[in-house]
Amino acid sequence: MTMRYVPEGVVSLSSDAPGWTVKSAGDSSAVAESRGPICWKCKGECNLRILKKNASSNQRTCPVCRGSGFLPMKSKYVQSISVDVDTPGVITSRRRRPRGWNEFGHCPAAVQASLDTDTANTEKTITQQALSILRQANGHDDDYDSERNDVSASIPKDLRGQECPSWLPVNSGEQLCNLVGRWRILQRVGSHRWTTDDLVTAYVAASTFMSSKNIGEVNSARTIRYLDLGTGNASVLQMTTWCLLSSELRHYPYQIKAFGVEARTEAVGFARRSLSFNLGTIETNNKTYTGSNESLQHNVEIVNGDFRDLIHSKDLSHSMQRVASERYDLITGTPPYFRVDFSGTDACSIKAAINQGGMPTSIQSAPARCEFRGGIEAYCQAAAAMLQPDGLFVVCENWLNDKRAYEGAKLAGLHVASVWPVMGRVGKPEPLFAVYVMRKKSESYQHFADDKNEENRVRAPLIVRGGDGKWTEQYAEVMKEMSIPVV
Repeated sequence: MTMRYVPEGVVSLSSDAPGWTVKSAGDSSAVAESRGPICWKCKGECNLRILKKNASSNQRTCPVCRGSGFLPMKSKYVQSISVDVDTPGVITSRRRRPRGWNEFGHCPAAVQASLDTDTANTEKTITQQALSILRQANGHDDDYDSERNDVSASIPKDLRGQECPSWLPVNSGEQLCNLVGRWRILQRVGSHRWTTDDLVTAYVAASTFMSSKNIGEVNSARTIRYLDLGTGNASVLQMTTWCLLSSELRHYPYQIKAFGVEARTEAVGFARRSLSFNLGTIETNNKTYTGSNESLQHNVEIVNGDFRDLIHSKDLSHSMQRVASERYDLITGTPPYFRVDFSGTDACSIKAAINQGGMPTSIQSAPARCEFRGGIEAYCQAAAAMLQPDGLFVVCENWLNDKRAYEGAKLAGLHVASVWPVMGRVGKPEPLFAVYVMRKKSESYQHFADDKNEENRVRAPLIVRGGDGKWTEQYAEVMKEMSIPVV
């Protein structure tokens, strides 16, 4: 029997990508470690049928997998986790910036503490060594585009196994990369990484949310509740949170309570470690650093679970119960785009065969791009279950699935309030993806359901690059709002 998604429950959490690959009992350790996804061409059958009447045989060896039924893992990913290659962890170089321009917004405690670290001191604590490496990668505020080369800082091997700050990329293939402002995100070489889709989704979510609130009318403590579905490495969760912390909200008695729900254990680990950099505290030099002084109180947490469990709220773990007990002012999601068919009934027998395009050859990229645990419809259902009556749901979807976005919203009892199409380059025939702003159905928003208003709710496309390959003025404005330098 073919299934549309990985079953919820035990099977869903049995692996980061259930059914992405299948290992046989007779596999050698080398074969088992290098075996990637089931071949998209032959669906793991190794051979293809020949339909020609006069053919000498009714099948031929699959030319894609060469008869193995599987594809090899992505080489960069294999190298990043290989004990033989041992790719060092890296803090990437701070972005190049136009002269006179520096990042604004919430500043992590680690960045503040690194500026006070004496790099000449040879007798440093483990924390001070980590801060010195961060300072090397960040440079100084007067290091600009024309004066500074890439100075990504590798992590010395002797720090492995030490009690380092959790955000330090001590493991092979890990990178602590630039995100927005001075915030950073942990990612793995050759694995899933944050993209333009994430940036635009966070920008639309934060800007739409802020424009919908009467910020200055708050006289007593007010908690903003925010949820990110299928948070992955928490790129959207963190960028949206950065926007809120850096906004005019910080001048009023607001608090932020946010959750990111993610089923992949590796992604959960990276997300939590990234948050420890961006929102954690640092104690060093007999001083405690807490990040930007003028900041909202915040509690941002990553929960390991399948967000689909929130739709019915049954048999939830304690952590998921805490997520389900709230109703949210803002919910975001970046669903995977491509269909997968599943067969098998349990964690050992389940197999995933890509239905659209090719399956990613990195195990972390596969469920981020392909519909292992639900598509746009499941995201809409979970959002509708968790939203406040006047809350916002902001979700990104492949433009090829535009119809599915509207249908998913309708089935979940949501209205599509506005649509932000995004084109990769000027002159392209259609957008790559769109960001949809949705609300719960109510009399207040009934006009959004009127098909006659569709043209009014679909904005002019946001074009990322011009014909010369450079950022367009439109996209450059988005980057500036997110404290990313335009060079």
